[in-house]
Amino acid sequence: MNQPFTILRCLVWAAFLAVGLNSLADTEVNLKEIAVGDRAPAFTLRDQNDREFSLDEMRKQGPVAVVFIRSIDWCSYCQLQAVQLSDHLADIRTTGGQVVVVCYDPPEKVKRYAQRRKLVVPVLADAESKTIDAYAMRALRGVGDQIGSAQHGTFVIDKAGVVRAKPYLTSLDGDSAVDMLIAALKDAGKENLKP
Repeated sequence: MNQPFTILRCLVWAAFLAVGLNSLADTEVNLKEIAVGDRAPAFTLRDQNDREFSLDEMRKQGPVAVVFIRSIDWCSYCQLQAVQLSDHLADIRTTGGQVVVVCYDPPEKVKRYAQRRKLVVPVLADAESKTIDAYAMRALRGVGDQIGSAQHGTFVIDKAGVVRAKPYLTSLDGDSAVDMLIAALKDAGKENLKP
């Protein structure tokens, strides 16, 4: 290869690298994992019915399970999990706790899917991924429509705002995921727990 072509190729690669690094800087996210015992980041988001949900307000009523999913629009597993949580919402509420689902999809996609499947569980649209980032739940890999989506994860938060559990919910295991969530909400609702 001749030297001018090699230099040009290096310059092109350097330009691609610079653009890539700038893109990463634009999407800088909080990488500090929220652990059990940490204070949960506050958020206020809207659900499929345009109702506002504030973590601070929800906590006043009892423990809250915040379930992060990748997408209500294109992730089949996420759709299954949202339907399962919706089907068992009455059982979940018997704990004195609540559950909300958070995804990065825009409100119109959340609303469309929720109406089609008649979801009663609040599915909160975090289209700018601010809450996803605050909980360090942004998926580190993704292309196209996946950029900004969350990893799968659940945080059970007590009335004081402390993360009491991070159960791994696998909806493919029948009702065991819901049973695990109910147990975590019951534990988080116990008044004798200290932050």
